[in-house]
Amino acid sequence: RAVMVTDTAFLRYPHYHSPLDTPEKLRYPDMARVVDGLAMAVRALADVRAK
Repeated sequence: RAVMVTDTAFLRYPHYHSPLDTPEKLRYPDMARVVDGLAMAVRALADVRAK
């Protein structure tokens, strides 16, 4: 089983996977919030399946 997670960056960020896609353009705090939220969701799903 698998879960696909996408934030559709390629639709919202014009520099995605181009030479202009450089580290200073990334919003690291926002990315960390997304990862934290995904981790919480995965933990919740794992807890439900374990019961």
